[in-house]
Amino acid sequence: MRLVARDCSPLAPQPTAAEAAWLRRLATNVRATDLVVPISGERDEDEPVVYCAWDGTWWAGRYVGSLSFEGHSLTIEPRFGLATLRNWLFEATSVVLTDAPGKLREDESFIAQLLASVWAHGFVEAARHGLPALRRDVSTKGPTIRGRLDVPASLRMIAAGGGQVVSIRSERSLDHAASDAIVAAYEVLRRWLGVPDEQWMPARAKELIPNLMAVTGARPRVPTKAELDRIRYTPITAGFAPIAELSRQIANRRGLAADIDASGETKGVLLDVAELWEMYVLSVLRKAAAPLTVTHGTREKAATKKMLHSDVTGQGLGTLIPDAILHAGGQVQGLVDAKYKSLHPSASAPNGPQREDLYQMAAYLGRFIPAVGRMSWGVLAYPLDPARPSIPQAEQLSPWSLDGGRKVVFTSLPHVASDAVTKLRALMAPVAAERDRWQAQA
Repeated sequence: MRLVARDCSPLAPQPTAAEAAWLRRLATNVRATDLVVPISGERDEDEPVVYCAWDGTWWAGRYVGSLSFEGHSLTIEPRFGLATLRNWLFEATSVVLTDAPGKLREDESFIAQLLASVWAHGFVEAARHGLPALRRDVSTKGPTIRGRLDVPASLRMIAAGGGQVVSIRSERSLDHAASDAIVAAYEVLRRWLGVPDEQWMPARAKELIPNLMAVTGARPRVPTKAELDRIRYTPITAGFAPIAELSRQIANRRGLAADIDASGETKGVLLDVAELWEMYVLSVLRKAAAPLTVTHGTREKAATKKMLHSDVTGQGLGTLIPDAILHAGGQVQGLVDAKYKSLHPSASAPNGPQREDLYQMAAYLGRFIPAVGRMSWGVLAYPLDPARPSIPQAEQLSPWSLDGGRKVVFTSLPHVASDAVTKLRALMAPVAAERDRWQAQA
């Protein structure tokens, strides 16, 4: 059984009774977190890979990729197409995806290309100051001490009539688990992409990989997560921690695709498109919002606030983390949250925006901009749907008012970054003007 779907879309055609029974078991037993490879290092909570809606319709979740379960497979393709994901990834990371016909099967090529681009970008960024040469203790035997004396080992050596002492010195080395993971991932990606002359790799990565391979060999053992966690990075080499973990995940999923085997073991690789959409929105927002300062709430822990605090202990309850916070003069001016959903009306959301998203934005505004008497606003940013070119009603009637001068704006952003920047600038201009009028009247 091989099913193909598109992310955040109903399966077409809907599954047969046997297929639905398999999907139900998959939804119950397979956790997305076990298969998702993070793009930015941190992710929000997971959602189901597939689910059955209240009306019995089966939907794919927000992930793209392939997985196998109980000897059957599911491939989830990007609903806006690979070209759109290319645009988002390039805008968010400056990584260019190359065409990779090679030996990849057509339904798997997009996931391999995305993974390779994310991995290559992360490797080059981590190696900005060089390869991860880490200190380790090296033991040597000889008639003289080099470093510090290993007393127990030296006494045993002397007692055995060796006439030598054992000393320990600290030296920098590339021979460690992080290097093994990076080279192992490179070998998996290289074989599956099959692109001549490693055209998918940036020039800097091509320069650095041979230096690691000279230490690890061409096919190093894939380290465990515990081995990577034991590495003590320096401030300069700390950037290798996330790329080493990403490399371990890639290397352990040799094949990168849902190869069906008789054992029925769950295998596969998924990418969280909602995570990529969030990175894209943040990037275009930083260009559009100048001169305002944009901070990323999901990544900056100092921006995290609690909705409630106990009068007894002061303990916080209900974490609030907006995707983007806009500042001016040390004061929060607005909030933006990226929603990888449809803004058009649906059976579950007849007005377009989902109820929980409205409550979430209201909570953000109330907590991050609590002062009454000045204009404040929040933006919910959705991807434009080329298949439905009409402007959603929630966007047409924006802005929407809450109490205390708070406003909520809905917008659907184009998939080309320059167009998205232009739209955000046009959207923010009247909001800023109204804020200035509000402040002048206050």
